[in-house]
Amino acid sequence: QGTRTSAQSGRMPVHVQVLNSLPESTQSGMPYNMTGIAEHMQEGGYATHFVGKWDAGMATPKHTPQGRGYDTSLNYFEHENEYWTQ
Repeated sequence: QGTRTSAQSGRMPVHVQVLNSLPESTQSGMPYNMTGIAEHMQEGGYATHFVGKWDAGMATPKHTPQGRGYDTSLNYFEHENEYWTQ
Protein backbone atom coordinates (compact mmCIF):
# COMPACT_ATOMS: atom_id res chain seq x y z
CA GLN A 1 0.00 0.00 0.00
CA GLY A 2 2.77 2.41 0.83
CA THR A 3 4.37 2.60 -2.60
CA ARG A 4 1.10 2.92 -4.49
CA THR A 5 -0.14 5.55 -2.10
CA SER A 6 3.18 7.32 -2.38
CA ALA A 7 2.90 7.35 -6.17
CA GLN A 8 -0.62 8.77 -5.99
CA SER A 9 0.22 11.47 -3.45
CA GLY A 10 3.77 12.37 -4.48
CA ARG A 11 4.91 11.97 -0.88
CA MET A 12 7.35 9.56 0.73
CA PRO A 13 5.56 6.49 2.16
CA VAL A 14 6.51 7.45 5.70
CA HIS A 15 4.65 10.77 5.28
CA VAL A 16 1.45 9.23 3.97
CA GLN A 17 0.77 7.38 7.25
CA VAL A 18 -0.63 4.28 5.60
CA LEU A 19 -1.66 1.55 7.98
CA ASN A 20 -1.15 -2.02 6.89
CA SER A 21 -4.79 -2.95 7.35
CA LEU A 22 -7.64 -4.28 5.29
CA PRO A 23 -8.25 -2.16 2.18
CA GLU A 24 -11.89 -1.73 3.18
CA SER A 25 -10.81 0.09 6.34
CA THR A 26 -11.20 3.86 6.41
CA GLN A 27 -7.66 3.94 7.89
CA SER A 28 -6.19 2.21 4.84
CA GLY A 29 -4.82 3.94 1.77
CA MET A 30 -4.18 7.59 1.10
CA PRO A 31 -5.98 9.90 3.56
CA TYR A 32 -8.77 11.72 1.78
CA ASN A 33 -7.49 15.13 2.84
CA MET A 34 -4.38 14.61 0.66
CA THR A 35 -4.57 15.77 -2.93
CA GLY A 36 -3.58 13.10 -5.43
CA ILE A 37 -1.85 13.37 -8.77
CA ALA A 38 -5.07 12.93 -10.76
CA GLU A 39 -6.66 15.89 -9.00
CA HIS A 40 -3.63 18.04 -9.85
CA MET A 41 -3.72 16.87 -13.47
CA GLN A 42 -7.42 17.72 -13.76
CA GLU A 43 -6.72 21.21 -12.44
CA GLY A 44 -4.27 21.56 -15.33
CA GLY A 45 -6.95 20.57 -17.84
CA TYR A 46 -5.84 16.97 -18.41
CA ALA A 47 -8.14 13.98 -18.76
CA THR A 48 -7.21 11.25 -16.28
CA HIS A 49 -7.49 7.47 -16.51
CA PHE A 50 -6.24 4.81 -14.11
CA VAL A 51 -5.36 1.24 -15.16
CA GLY A 52 -4.16 -1.49 -12.82
CA LYS A 53 -4.28 -2.49 -9.20
CA TRP A 54 -5.75 0.20 -7.00
CA ASP A 55 -4.32 -0.15 -3.55
CA ALA A 56 -4.67 3.40 -2.27
CA GLY A 57 -7.91 2.82 -0.36
CA MET A 58 -11.42 1.65 -1.18
CA ALA A 59 -13.40 2.07 2.05
CA THR A 60 -15.81 4.58 0.52
CA PRO A 61 -16.48 5.85 -3.01
CA LYS A 62 -14.30 8.87 -2.15
CA HIS A 63 -11.30 6.53 -1.78
CA THR A 64 -11.70 4.86 -5.20
CA PRO A 65 -10.07 6.10 -8.42
CA GLN A 66 -13.10 8.19 -9.41
CA GLY A 67 -13.25 9.67 -5.93
CA ARG A 68 -9.55 10.53 -6.15
CA GLY A 69 -9.87 12.50 -9.39
CA TYR A 70 -9.69 9.94 -12.19
CA ASP A 71 -12.26 10.41 -14.94
CA THR A 72 -12.31 6.71 -15.74
CA SER A 73 -10.55 3.58 -14.57
CA LEU A 74 -9.98 -0.06 -15.39
CA ASN A 75 -8.82 -1.45 -12.08
CA TYR A 76 -9.18 -4.14 -9.47
CA PHE A 77 -9.14 -3.85 -5.70
CA GLU A 78 -8.14 -7.30 -4.46
CA HIS A 79 -4.78 -8.00 -2.84
CA GLU A 80 -4.27 -11.35 -4.50
CA ASN A 81 -4.65 -12.38 -8.11
CA GLU A 82 -4.95 -15.87 -9.49
CA TYR A 83 -3.15 -16.27 -12.80
CA TRP A 84 -3.39 -20.05 -12.80
CA THR A 85 -5.78 -21.11 -15.55
CA GLN A 86 -6.10 -24.83 -14.90
